[in-house]
Amino acid sequence: MAYVLAVRGNSQKENPATYAPLAAQGVRTTASADTVEKALLEACALLDSTVTTHRSMEQQRPLVMLGDDGRRFAEVAARLIGSARYGISIALLHDGRRNDSVLAALRQWSKRNEGRSASVAVRLLCTPEVLHTTSVRELVQHVEGAEVRVSEGDLQEALIVDGSSALTWSRQSGNDESATLVTDLATAKALDLLYANVWRAGRHVPEHLQGERLGTDVMRRVLMYLREGHTDATAASEMSVSLRTYRRHVAKLMRDVGAESRFQAGVRSVELGLLPRER
Repeated sequence: MAYVLAVRGNSQKENPATYAPLAAQGVRTTASADTVEKALLEACALLDSTVTTHRSMEQQRPLVMLGDDGRRFAEVAARLIGSARYGISIALLHDGRRNDSVLAALRQWSKRNEGRSASVAVRLLCTPEVLHTTSVRELVQHVEGAEVRVSEGDLQEALIVDGSSALTWSRQSGNDESATLVTDLATAKALDLLYANVWRAGRHVPEHLQGERLGTDVMRRVLMYLREGHTDATAASEMSVSLRTYRRHVAKLMRDVGAESRFQAGVRSVELGLLPRER
């Protein structure tokens, strides 16, 4: 950076002797040069300090829009994850390059901190669509202690670190690649609280997979018959299957939901979202 030092003269009439050569006035030129050099150095130091302060204030802005620069997004995600001391929380709603960047940064962080990363809680909340992607499978395989839950509720795609900073992005906005860096503590804590509420309601992966297996028309009908108290013979007749086949469906259903009785199977099915709650 180039620096320019501007010196203003006195607005009053100058003494003609001022324009005479310094040596002719008996003034030591070396002393004057030292004074000018000192002034220039002080000016440079002041400008450097101003620039540094400005950059620091820019980095501390509560919200920083990252635009569509994928490289910068990846760098910011990696920097946030690298600063984690207590917890890393991630919410993914869609499959895409933003998600891949975040999960890749998390895997690299785990690899660099092998043996030490277990002290940081890693939570991934995702939709069923994202659960089966290669990136999530690799995350579970390579990130020590990572816990995954599945949610179909409202959630903002986000990376939250230590509840004090966050990176959010969305494919649902006008700009598909928009992203925001959140450094304001109050805003980050609000996002962290929202995440925690959705996390508590999320399903563990085994429960979700059981629900997927049970999500057929046949199993839903069996669940309805169990909840309504139909006898096996009546239910089998209405489904046009043999009594033995119906009872085999019931046994499989109870095994999948982890129930020891038919009544418990109905309760567990409501808890897992397989049946609506009665009003």
